Amino acid sequence: MLMCLILLPSLFMFLYDAYISTHLTFAASFVYGYNTISARRTLWDGLKSWASSGPWLVFGDFNSTLSQDDKYNGAPVSSYEVSDFRTCCSELGLSDLNYTGCHYTWSNGNVWTKIDRVLANPSWNNLQLTSHVHFQPPGAFSDHSGAHIRIGGSCPPGRRPFKFFNMWVEHLEYAGLISDGWQLPAEGSPMFVLCRKLKSLKQPLKSLNKLHFSHISERVARMEAALEQHQHLLHDSRDDISLLKRVNALKINLINLKSAEKAFFSQKLKCIFFKDSDRGTSFFHALMSHRHRKSFIPALQCVGGRNHWWWL
Repeated sequence: MLMCLILLPSLFMFLYDAYISTHLTFAASFVYGYNTISARRTLWDGLKSWASSGPWLVFGDFNSTLSQDDKYNGAPVSSYEVSDFRTCCSELGLSDLNYTGCHYTWSNGNVWTKIDRVLANPSWNNLQLTSHVHFQPPGAFSDHSGAHIRIGGSCPPGRRPFKFFNMWVEHLEYAGLISDGWQLPAEGSPMFVLCRKLKSLKQPLKSLNKLHFSHISERVARMEAALEQHQHLLHDSRDDISLLKRVNALKINLINLKSAEKAFFSQKLKCIFFKDSDRGTSFFHALMSHRHRKSFIPALQCVGGRNHWWWL
Protein backbone atom coordinates (compact mmCIF):
# COMPACT_ATOMS: atom_id res chain seq x y z
CA MET A 1 0.00 0.00 0.00
CA LEU A 2 1.37 3.43 -0.96
CA MET A 3 -0.14 6.69 0.30
CA CYS A 4 1.13 9.97 -1.15
CA LEU A 5 0.76 13.59 -0.15
CA ILE A 6 1.10 15.71 -3.30
CA LEU A 7 2.77 19.10 -3.11
CA LEU A 8 3.32 21.37 -6.09
CA PRO A 9 6.42 23.55 -5.64
CA SER A 10 6.11 24.63 -9.29
CA LEU A 11 4.91 23.39 -12.64
CA PHE A 12 8.12 21.52 -13.31
CA MET A 13 8.33 19.37 -10.19
CA PHE A 14 6.00 17.23 -8.07
CA LEU A 15 7.07 16.29 -4.55
CA TYR A 16 5.53 13.22 -2.93
CA ASP A 17 5.82 12.18 0.68
CA ALA A 18 5.26 8.44 0.52
CA TYR A 19 4.60 5.85 3.21
CA ILE A 20 4.92 2.12 2.61
CA SER A 21 3.46 -0.59 4.85
CA THR A 22 7.01 -1.54 5.91
CA HIS A 23 7.09 1.75 7.90
CA LEU A 24 9.40 3.37 5.36
CA THR A 25 8.75 7.07 4.80
CA PHE A 26 10.43 8.79 1.89
CA ALA A 27 10.08 11.73 -0.50
CA ALA A 28 9.79 11.31 -4.26
CA SER A 29 10.15 14.15 -6.74
CA PHE A 30 8.83 13.76 -10.30
CA VAL A 31 10.68 16.21 -12.51
CA TYR A 32 10.63 17.56 -16.03
CA GLY A 33 13.49 19.61 -17.39
CA TYR A 34 12.92 22.26 -20.02
CA ASN A 35 14.64 22.05 -23.40
CA THR A 36 17.14 24.88 -22.89
CA ILE A 37 20.04 25.20 -20.49
CA SER A 38 18.92 28.53 -19.06
CA ALA A 39 15.32 27.36 -18.53
CA ARG A 40 16.49 24.21 -16.72
CA ARG A 41 18.28 26.27 -14.08
CA THR A 42 14.92 26.81 -12.42
CA LEU A 43 14.70 23.04 -11.99
CA TRP A 44 18.15 22.77 -10.39
CA ASP A 45 17.38 25.64 -8.01
CA GLY A 46 14.03 24.06 -7.16
CA LEU A 47 15.61 20.71 -6.33
CA LYS A 48 18.12 22.41 -4.04
CA SER A 49 15.41 24.36 -2.22
CA TRP A 50 13.15 21.30 -1.81
CA ALA A 51 15.93 18.85 -0.96
CA SER A 52 14.85 16.27 1.59
CA SER A 53 17.11 15.37 4.49
CA GLY A 54 15.46 11.94 4.67
CA PRO A 55 15.30 9.21 2.01
CA TRP A 56 14.58 10.87 -1.34
CA LEU A 57 14.10 9.69 -4.93
CA VAL A 58 14.22 12.12 -7.86
CA PHE A 59 13.13 10.82 -11.24
CA GLY A 60 11.76 11.87 -14.58
CA ASP A 61 12.85 13.52 -17.82
CA PHE A 62 15.75 15.83 -16.97
CA ASN A 63 16.38 16.76 -20.62
CA SER A 64 20.06 16.80 -19.76
CA THR A 65 22.88 14.29 -19.78
CA LEU A 66 25.72 13.90 -17.30
CA SER A 67 28.52 12.86 -19.65
CA GLN A 68 29.41 12.00 -23.23
CA ASP A 69 28.63 8.35 -22.43
CA ASP A 70 24.97 9.35 -22.17
CA LYS A 71 24.74 10.27 -25.86
CA TYR A 72 25.18 8.41 -29.14
CA ASN A 73 25.37 10.35 -32.44
CA GLY A 74 24.60 14.01 -32.79
CA ALA A 75 26.70 16.94 -31.58
CA PRO A 76 29.26 16.15 -28.86
CA VAL A 77 28.27 16.86 -25.27
CA SER A 78 30.00 20.00 -23.98
CA SER A 79 30.98 20.72 -20.39
CA TYR A 80 28.69 23.76 -20.49
CA GLU A 81 25.68 21.51 -21.18
CA VAL A 82 26.28 19.19 -18.24
CA SER A 83 27.85 21.51 -15.64
CA ASP A 84 24.57 22.65 -14.03
CA PHE A 85 23.19 19.10 -13.72
CA ARG A 86 26.49 17.77 -12.37
CA THR A 87 26.74 20.57 -9.81
CA CYS A 88 23.20 19.93 -8.63
CA CYS A 89 23.84 16.20 -8.20
CA SER A 90 27.13 16.86 -6.43
CA GLU A 91 25.65 19.35 -3.96
CA LEU A 92 22.65 17.13 -3.16
CA GLY A 93 24.58 13.84 -3.19
CA LEU A 94 22.30 12.42 -5.89
CA SER A 95 23.39 9.34 -7.82
CA ASP A 96 21.75 6.82 -10.15
CA LEU A 97 20.00 3.82 -8.68
CA ASN A 98 21.30 0.56 -10.10
CA TYR A 99 19.42 -0.11 -13.31
CA THR A 100 18.93 -2.72 -15.99
CA GLY A 101 17.43 -2.58 -19.47
CA CYS A 102 17.96 0.33 -21.86
CA HIS A 103 20.86 2.67 -21.22
CA TYR A 104 19.67 5.27 -23.72
CA THR A 105 16.17 6.33 -22.69
CA TRP A 106 15.23 8.66 -25.58
CA SER A 107 15.77 8.53 -29.32
CA ASN A 108 14.51 10.19 -32.47
CA GLY A 109 15.83 7.32 -34.57
CA ASN A 110 19.19 8.97 -35.16
CA VAL A 111 20.34 10.46 -31.83
CA TRP A 112 20.21 8.35 -28.66
CA THR A 113 20.51 9.89 -25.19
CA LYS A 114 20.03 9.06 -21.53
CA ILE A 115 17.93 11.96 -20.26
CA ASP A 116 15.52 9.96 -18.07
CA ARG A 117 16.96 8.92 -14.72
CA VAL A 118 16.09 7.74 -11.25
CA LEU A 119 18.36 9.38 -8.68
CA ALA A 120 18.66 8.78 -4.94
CA ASN A 121 20.23 10.79 -2.14
CA PRO A 122 22.65 9.38 0.48
CA SER A 123 19.84 8.87 3.03
CA TRP A 124 18.06 6.57 0.59
CA ASN A 125 21.22 4.62 -0.15
CA ASN A 126 21.87 4.18 3.59
CA LEU A 127 18.57 2.25 3.89
CA GLN A 128 20.27 -0.74 2.23
CA LEU A 129 17.08 -1.61 0.34
CA THR A 130 17.20 -3.85 -2.72
CA SER A 131 15.83 -1.05 -4.89
CA HIS A 132 16.65 -0.82 -8.57
CA VAL A 133 15.22 0.41 -11.87
CA HIS A 134 14.44 -1.33 -15.14
CA PHE A 135 14.24 0.91 -18.22
CA GLN A 136 11.92 -0.66 -20.77
CA PRO A 137 11.91 -0.05 -24.56
CA PRO A 138 9.83 3.01 -25.54
CA GLY A 139 7.01 1.07 -27.21
CA ALA A 140 4.65 2.46 -29.85
CA PHE A 141 3.33 5.65 -28.25
CA SER A 142 6.42 7.37 -26.86
CA ASP A 143 10.04 8.07 -27.69
CA HIS A 144 11.01 7.71 -24.00
CA SER A 145 11.75 4.50 -22.09
CA GLY A 146 9.45 3.68 -19.22
CA ALA A 147 11.12 3.28 -15.82
CA HIS A 148 9.96 0.44 -13.57
CA ILE A 149 11.19 1.04 -10.00
CA ARG A 150 11.30 -1.99 -7.73
CA ILE A 151 11.62 -1.43 -3.97
CA GLY A 152 12.23 -4.66 -2.11
CA GLY A 153 13.10 -5.57 1.46
CA SER A 154 16.38 -5.17 3.22
CA CYS A 155 19.46 -6.68 1.65
CA PRO A 156 19.97 -10.24 2.96
CA PRO A 157 23.15 -10.40 5.03
CA GLY A 158 24.47 -13.58 3.43
CA ARG A 159 27.79 -15.15 4.36
CA ARG A 160 30.67 -12.73 4.46
CA PRO A 161 33.71 -13.81 2.46
CA PHE A 162 37.14 -13.66 4.02
CA LYS A 163 38.94 -10.39 3.35
CA PHE A 164 42.55 -9.53 4.06
CA PHE A 165 42.99 -6.05 5.55
CA ASN A 166 46.28 -4.21 5.17
CA MET A 167 46.06 -2.79 8.70
CA TRP A 168 46.84 -6.24 10.12
CA VAL A 169 50.40 -6.10 8.74
CA GLU A 170 51.41 -3.35 11.18
CA HIS A 171 50.37 -5.32 14.26
CA LEU A 172 53.17 -6.78 16.39
CA GLU A 173 51.64 -10.28 16.40
CA TYR A 174 51.16 -10.46 12.62
CA ALA A 175 54.63 -11.70 11.60
CA GLY A 176 54.69 -14.46 14.22
CA LEU A 177 51.16 -15.54 13.34
CA ILE A 178 52.06 -15.89 9.65
CA SER A 179 55.29 -17.71 10.49
CA ASP A 180 53.46 -20.23 12.69
CA GLY A 181 50.82 -20.87 10.06
CA TRP A 182 53.40 -21.38 7.35
CA GLN A 183 55.04 -24.16 9.37
CA LEU A 184 51.92 -26.28 9.08
CA PRO A 185 52.85 -29.64 7.51
CA ALA A 186 51.07 -30.29 4.22
CA GLU A 187 51.58 -32.80 1.43
CA GLY A 188 50.58 -32.70 -2.19
CA SER A 189 51.24 -30.57 -5.22
CA PRO A 190 52.86 -27.16 -4.66
CA MET A 191 49.55 -25.41 -5.43
CA PHE A 192 47.64 -27.63 -2.98
CA VAL A 193 50.23 -26.96 -0.26
CA LEU A 194 49.99 -23.22 -0.86
CA CYS A 195 46.19 -23.23 -0.72
CA ARG A 196 46.20 -25.41 2.39
CA LYS A 197 48.52 -23.03 4.25
CA LEU A 198 46.60 -19.95 3.16
CA LYS A 199 43.36 -21.53 4.32
CA SER A 200 44.90 -22.40 7.69
CA LEU A 201 45.65 -18.69 8.24
CA LYS A 202 42.04 -17.57 7.92
CA GLN A 203 40.93 -18.32 11.45
CA PRO A 204 44.03 -16.88 13.19
CA LEU A 205 43.71 -13.68 11.15
CA LYS A 206 39.99 -13.46 11.94
CA SER A 207 40.84 -13.82 15.63
CA LEU A 208 43.51 -11.11 15.35
CA ASN A 209 41.00 -8.80 13.70
CA LYS A 210 38.30 -9.48 16.29
CA LEU A 211 40.66 -8.96 19.20
CA HIS A 212 42.43 -5.81 18.03
CA PHE A 213 40.59 -4.21 15.09
CA SER A 214 36.86 -5.00 15.25
CA HIS A 215 34.62 -1.89 15.33
CA ILE A 216 37.71 0.18 14.64
CA SER A 217 35.93 3.55 14.71
CA GLU A 218 34.42 2.81 18.11
CA ARG A 219 37.86 1.84 19.41
CA VAL A 220 39.24 5.15 18.13
CA ALA A 221 36.42 7.08 19.82
CA ARG A 222 36.97 5.29 23.15
CA MET A 223 40.71 5.87 22.97
CA GLU A 224 40.22 9.57 22.21
CA ALA A 225 37.90 9.89 25.21
CA ALA A 226 40.37 8.05 27.46
CA LEU A 227 43.26 10.23 26.32
CA GLU A 228 41.27 13.42 26.90
CA GLN A 229 40.28 12.26 30.38
CA HIS A 230 43.86 11.40 31.37
CA GLN A 231 45.20 14.65 29.92
CA HIS A 232 42.75 16.56 32.14
CA LEU A 233 44.00 14.56 35.13
CA LEU A 234 47.61 15.25 34.18
CA HIS A 235 46.84 18.94 33.94
CA ASP A 236 45.74 18.87 37.59
CA SER A 237 48.55 16.50 38.70
CA ARG A 238 51.50 17.69 36.68
CA ASP A 239 54.13 15.90 38.82
CA ASP A 240 52.53 12.45 38.58
CA ILE A 241 55.13 10.42 36.63
CA SER A 242 52.94 7.32 36.30
CA LEU A 243 50.08 9.40 34.91
CA LEU A 244 52.45 11.00 32.39
CA LYS A 245 53.57 7.55 31.23
CA ARG A 246 49.93 6.51 30.91
CA VAL A 247 49.15 9.57 28.77
CA ASN A 248 52.13 8.87 26.49
CA ALA A 249 51.04 5.23 26.10
CA LEU A 250 47.50 6.32 25.22
CA LYS A 251 48.88 8.72 22.61
CA ILE A 252 50.81 5.92 20.93
CA ASN A 253 47.80 3.61 21.00
CA LEU A 254 45.57 6.30 19.54
CA ILE A 255 48.03 7.06 16.73
CA ASN A 256 48.20 3.34 15.86
CA LEU A 257 44.40 3.00 15.93
CA LYS A 258 43.91 6.10 13.79
CA SER A 259 46.42 4.75 11.27
CA ALA A 260 44.62 1.38 11.20
CA GLU A 261 41.24 3.10 10.80
CA LYS A 262 42.48 5.16 7.87
CA ALA A 263 43.98 2.07 6.21
CA PHE A 264 40.72 0.17 6.77
CA PHE A 265 38.45 2.77 5.15
CA SER A 266 40.90 3.53 2.37
CA GLN A 267 40.95 -0.16 1.47
CA LYS A 268 37.16 -0.52 1.77
CA LEU A 269 36.62 2.42 -0.56
CA LYS A 270 39.63 1.67 -2.78
CA CYS A 271 40.24 5.37 -2.37
CA ILE A 272 43.82 6.65 -2.13
CA PHE A 273 42.70 10.25 -1.43
CA PHE A 274 40.74 9.38 1.71
CA LYS A 275 41.43 11.80 4.55
CA ASP A 276 40.61 11.75 8.26
CA SER A 277 38.24 14.67 7.74
CA ASP A 278 36.19 12.64 5.24
CA ARG A 279 35.07 10.09 7.84
CA GLY A 280 31.43 10.52 8.78
CA THR A 281 30.69 13.09 6.04
CA SER A 282 28.04 12.75 3.34
CA PHE A 283 30.90 12.38 0.84
CA PHE A 284 32.24 9.38 2.73
CA HIS A 285 28.83 7.69 3.08
CA ALA A 286 28.06 8.31 -0.58
CA LEU A 287 31.28 6.51 -1.57
CA MET A 288 30.46 3.57 0.70
CA SER A 289 26.88 3.32 -0.58
CA HIS A 290 28.04 3.61 -4.18
CA ARG A 291 30.39 0.66 -3.78
CA HIS A 292 27.67 -1.45 -2.10
CA ARG A 293 25.16 -0.68 -4.84
CA LYS A 294 27.66 -1.37 -7.61
CA SER A 295 28.37 -4.85 -6.20
CA PHE A 296 24.67 -5.73 -5.89
CA ILE A 297 23.16 -7.86 -8.71
CA PRO A 298 19.43 -7.12 -9.06
CA ALA A 299 18.70 -9.25 -12.12
CA LEU A 300 20.11 -11.70 -14.65
CA GLN A 301 19.47 -11.54 -18.39
CA CYS A 302 18.91 -14.80 -20.23
CA VAL A 303 21.32 -15.62 -23.05
CA GLY A 304 19.55 -15.35 -26.38
CA GLY A 305 16.65 -13.36 -24.95
CA ARG A 306 17.25 -9.61 -24.90
CA ASN A 307 13.97 -8.91 -23.13
CA HIS A 308 14.00 -11.83 -20.69
CA TRP A 309 15.13 -10.86 -17.20
CA TRP A 310 15.13 -12.89 -14.01
CA TRP A 311 14.74 -10.65 -10.94
CA LEU A 312 16.65 -11.79 -7.89
